[in-house]
Amino acid sequence: MTEFDKITPETYEEMNREFVEEGTMVRIEVPTQEAIDKWKTWVDPDMHKRTTKPPDMVQDMWDAIGGRP
Repeated sequence: MTEFDKITPETYEEMNREFVEEGTMVRIEVPTQEAIDKWKTWVDPDMHKRTTKPPDMVQDMWDAIGGRP
């Protein structure tokens, strides 16, 4: 069992208690176990899709010095 598998609503409640004890002005909404399970199994269909064209860094360096000899 990994740390990822150990996430439960109690995990969020413990974090909120720690925030109160430390005086941190942050609170986390405690999700239901069903919401956590849904989040764990969700897969982004566009995860590996490029959103921009990657630059040609070698060409950019050649352009910066005035082109190829």
